[in-house]
Amino acid sequence: MQKSTVFFTAVVVVILIAVSAMFLSSMFKPARANVFSVTTDKDLYHSNDVMMMKILVNSTGFTTDTSLKIEGITDSYGQTRLSHIMRANLTPGPNVFFYDYHLPTCSKCSGLDPGTYPLAITLEKNGTVVSNMSIQVNLEQ
Repeated sequence: MQKSTVFFTAVVVVILIAVSAMFLSSMFKPARANVFSVTTDKDLYHSNDVMMMKILVNSTGFTTDTSLKIEGITDSYGQTRLSHIMRANLTPGPNVFFYDYHLPTCSKCSGLDPGTYPLAITLEKNGTVVSNMSIQVNLEQ
């Protein structure tokens, strides 16, 4: 009987060591994250509207020193009208970020003609691009 108890104890110890090793290795594995979706509250915007954006980022773990960069709406003078960076410390699973942007006046004088404009959303960690996505917004006068 004593041999079977020692054998059982040894098996349990080996299993506990294996489970602990798997758990610890997953804790120290770098988390992965990606921009999963970007949506706006409307399909068409007019001069001086407020565009409400919802950005969904999925992460496999806790991530710090991460930022979301939103850029776009470049006018005919080459000036990018939307350029915003927000801190994005991530937790495991879905992370939701909201951003409201007051659109500029759409007119020839402002260099912003009616039309479709791309927006680039970039997730960066320590200055390195981790994931990105682009969408388009339609502007009218």
